[in-house]
Amino acid sequence: MDIVIVGAGKAGSLHYRAYSRLARSGRLDLARIQFVDRTGRPGAELDRLLRADGSAAPIARERALLAPTAPASTIVDLCLPSRSLAPALIEWWQAGYRRFVVEKPFLVAPELRAEVGRVLADSRVVLVRNYLHSKVHRTVRELVEQYELDPSLCVTNFSKDRRADNLRGRGASGTTSPTVFEVELPHQLYIGADLLGEPVSVEHAEDLDPMGGGEQPMRLGEGVVVGRAAGGAAFVHYSDLQHPTTVRTLDLLCRERLSVHATYAPICEELTDIKAGVFLCRGETVLAKSLFTVDDNMLAMISTAHAALTSDTPGPQSRVDLDEVLRPSELIHAAIAGRTGAAPVTARPGTVRSDILQEWVVDAFRQGLATGVGRAFLAFLEQRRRDRMTRLLPALDPAFEALARAGATGEAVAV
Repeated sequence: MDIVIVGAGKAGSLHYRAYSRLARSGRLDLARIQFVDRTGRPGAELDRLLRADGSAAPIARERALLAPTAPASTIVDLCLPSRSLAPALIEWWQAGYRRFVVEKPFLVAPELRAEVGRVLADSRVVLVRNYLHSKVHRTVRELVEQYELDPSLCVTNFSKDRRADNLRGRGASGTTSPTVFEVELPHQLYIGADLLGEPVSVEHAEDLDPMGGGEQPMRLGEGVVVGRAAGGAAFVHYSDLQHPTTVRTLDLLCRERLSVHATYAPICEELTDIKAGVFLCRGETVLAKSLFTVDDNMLAMISTAHAALTSDTPGPQSRVDLDEVLRPSELIHAAIAGRTGAAPVTARPGTVRSDILQEWVVDAFRQGLATGVGRAFLAFLEQRRRDRMTRLLPALDPAFEALARAGATGEAVAV
């Protein structure tokens, strides 16, 4: 079966790396992978991978220039900027293709909803939600079910330094650069939805620190989304794309002083020194822990998608409902537009529970991070997690040596 990766940039390279590893296990033929990219050449990361594989995978500038394929059975992997995904999906479907992997976030303009609905109903589609396929997330889900945890508040922090990528045009659609809500927050939204249920209200969404960039501001800086899930639990999703180190953390604060603290491994090959782990705690006591030195969530995601799309019969893993696409799309559109208080299109009345800590944290983020209260809470969570990791297994904490030196000299260490 042929695979066409549409987009030869960073996302395309991450997907190709996963396909390459599947090929080594005999599950697909690397020679049957082709690329389409308007530049006609691979990005730097993809070029390195292709050279390492000794691959001569062609990169066509447009679909019409592809080597002959069988459209109905070919997998089309759309690794494009968020605003380009819906038009590209429609275009490839109109050309006869019926099997798709679609990167996040899948933003759908109002005028395209009906046509996207027809495409989804007539195709086999897998949405990329790679962090749900990680060992870390699977462990968090198991803990929630095993201990019947009742989350009151979910806080995620996905931050990194994205400035150089942005200047190179990564994720740009024409002259429009992506906002913070189109980079890390889509991951955080589906993680939160998987653990708490779908969001029913967004109480605050703010692009806090837009970056300047000529006539078109890049707006790729710092953002936060605060809201409620169906059962009344609150969520705070925060991302700072000018942060000097990579952070992928989840904190679930639950009833009876129980909490889950997790660190996801980034998917980028060059960041393999970042390790992953999950802790279940009651107050100061660690009840359970799982630590991972390898957690390739993109490989697990692509492996699952490939199996679903090559199966003889369509299954639920390759079927996507239009509402499933529109919920996060509407949330992200509302955040980009700065309409605080906006709710997803499928919002239902929820039962809001009262919890003093939950209300304090939500209020801190709703007021914005400029006062320092929101950042102080994030720093507190990060330091608590770091203390536990250092105590349990120091080598797993990349900042252990810096912390040890600071402790010996009395220097301050930024969290």
